[in-house]
Amino acid sequence: MYRNAYQRGMLTVFFSVGSKPLAIWDTHTQDGYITRFLDQDIKSMVLEIGGTNVSTTYITCPKGQMVLGITMPFLVMIVKNLKKYFSFEVTILDETGTRRRFRVSNFQSSTQILPLCTVMPIGLSEGWNQIQFNLAEFTRRAYKKQYVEVQKLKINANIRLRRVYFTERLVPEDQLPPEYKLYFPLTSKYAKDKKAIQSNVDKENVKPSTSQSLKERSTAQSREGLRSKVDLVRSSKSSVHSNKKVPLNETKGDSKTAIETVKEESINADKEQEQIAEDSIKKEENEDVKEESETNKEDIETNKEESETNKEESETNKEENKDNEEESEVKKEPEEEETAA
Repeated sequence: MYRNAYQRGMLTVFFSVGSKPLAIWDTHTQDGYITRFLDQDIKSMVLEIGGTNVSTTYITCPKGQMVLGITMPFLVMIVKNLKKYFSFEVTILDETGTRRRFRVSNFQSSTQILPLCTVMPIGLSEGWNQIQFNLAEFTRRAYKKQYVEVQKLKINANIRLRRVYFTERLVPEDQLPPEYKLYFPLTSKYAKDKKAIQSNVDKENVKPSTSQSLKERSTAQSREGLRSKVDLVRSSKSSVHSNKKVPLNETKGDSKTAIETVKEESINADKEQEQIAEDSIKKEENEDVKEESETNKEDIETNKEESETNKEESETNKEENKDNEEESEVKKEPEEEETAA
């Protein structure tokens, strides 16, 4: 298919964006699906291959009995981990004219080298991954033969695909063309802070105390106040710009000073609220310490009472022992007299 074509740089065989991403691919679905939709992480169209059985749902390139004929040694796949079983297979041709297959999967635990097929494990991270496969190196290490070309490529379920391409050398991410990079949408700073706070709360899984709730309410109120003040500043700025009589430099200076004062006021308000929250926390800690000291005093008093009762019991036991000794001596005297008589 590409044997007589000019092969330099990068050669894409699959890209999920476009009218016909599977133009040179054959599809096979049994107890599964192959669909294209919008991925929420990268906000772009992707192709997902899914099924209950890995081996019965797959796509192959090229169609029919044709071969790819790509001599580039590096295979790169941009995929998303679906936390399910996944595999792909590459058929290559070596210098002896023998077809050999490299089968890679995330459910294989060890590497097995057979005469015509090599099975290898792979580990995928969470989210989007870039798989880099050096075909020439694996052919040399597994079979001690020289790699010639790729003939077929097969991708099984369960995986989400963005791009599959071949390259003559691995290119660093900062030197990749823009269309080969994976872009994630930017999130606002407020959303990041909110996510971080939510994740911390989920990790701790502890109900917040009254002081923490007061602190959160105060910070929320200060943020709302800051937003309202910024909105007022923006509205005043727009009204100034709509008025042609007022110079532009003066309006910029006034808006800057207003924003700076708003920021200073918000910072001071946050500090005051934090100080109030810290004071309330310290008061609660002091009350807890006082309660502990009182309980300790009560325990000491109870221990003293127990020790006194123990002393009294020991004294009574001593007196009983003395009485028993006197009775025994009284009993012994008549017996001695009888023996003497």
